[in-house]
Amino acid sequence: MTLAFRNHIDVTLSVAAQMIVGVTIEPRSRPPLGRLFAGKPAETLLAALPRLFSLCAIAHQVALLSALEAARGHQAPPLTRHRRITAVIMERFAELLRGVLVSRLACDRTALAQLQFLLQAVASLQVSAGAGNARQSRSATLSQIKMALAALGLGSVAEPVVRGTPLASIMDAARRAEADGGWKQMPAEHGVLSAADDDNVVARLIDPQAAFAEAPELAGRVPETGVWARQASRHRHSSAGSVERLLAKLAELAELLCWIEAGEAEDEAADQDVVASYALGPGRGAAAVECARGRLHHAIELDAEGRVRRFEFLAPTEWNFHPRGPVAGSLTGARLCGSADRAAIEAMISSFDPCVGYSLAVREMADA
Repeated sequence: MTLAFRNHIDVTLSVAAQMIVGVTIEPRSRPPLGRLFAGKPAETLLAALPRLFSLCAIAHQVALLSALEAARGHQAPPLTRHRRITAVIMERFAELLRGVLVSRLACDRTALAQLQFLLQAVASLQVSAGAGNARQSRSATLSQIKMALAALGLGSVAEPVVRGTPLASIMDAARRAEADGGWKQMPAEHGVLSAADDDNVVARLIDPQAAFAEAPELAGRVPETGVWARQASRHRHSSAGSVERLLAKLAELAELLCWIEAGEAEDEAADQDVVASYALGPGRGAAAVECARGRLHHAIELDAEGRVRRFEFLAPTEWNFHPRGPVAGSLTGARLCGSADRAAIEAMISSFDPCVGYSLAVREMADA
């Protein structure tokens, strides 16, 4: 199946008197999956997901499976639920590693070699988690991962960066770029998306009269979702510059590593908000999954024969890159200082999601 849709975002900055006075975001177009799979068995959609979503593919599969079970009035057994949470956590861990480190270590041959070894070990651990391999093999792989991360400079949750390591160099470069760019510290006025919003989100998502997923908002609010939002909701961070966002990602990597070490027992599974499902009435269900890029929602409605009547999904990108959302808010009002401005702007945009494709244009406006 080939889907033609625009998976790219255009960001245009309006600048006057060396200050960003406006941000225009032209969102990506989303694949019309509800229309394409209408009238087909739900399993057809489930089988197509890995081809449709290359990023957070496991999270999408878990979200759809959980939504389908809710629509059918079923509930996953505790062991199945635990395995799904484990798969989501492992995918989040792997995608955070790639997103945070790959581009930043590209010029450091030694560190890049360590990262490649690390990603191979993480992939091996993901396979062993799904196949139920011997505990001894898992323990050896986990030990390799911990050693590789220590060599790169990952510390504890409280102090995620060890001095004199590749990660410390990355943090120093981020601080210099932010200082050269002259950015204000953005207050978190937009708030964060959390499990407490799920009921409202899924009710709007399944409503056939609302085009909610195209440009979501909650009573005029466009909250942020993702790593920084998760950290801010627990630790009450108020500033959200690119340096703080990078630190939040490294702290989450340290947290996830601790969970992976202790995550074998069902009663020690990650918090219940990682995977949540909601029955919305006969043949209707929804689910939310906390993936690497933020909170992902799926909603589905089935007909009497179990075929897809309606399907909608809402990815983190639609919140963060909303025309009035967190990315626009983080850039508006920033004062430009010189040659490092574009690099600082790109660092800020990428700090929300390094894997989102976008183009950046600057429009100079006449001074008032």
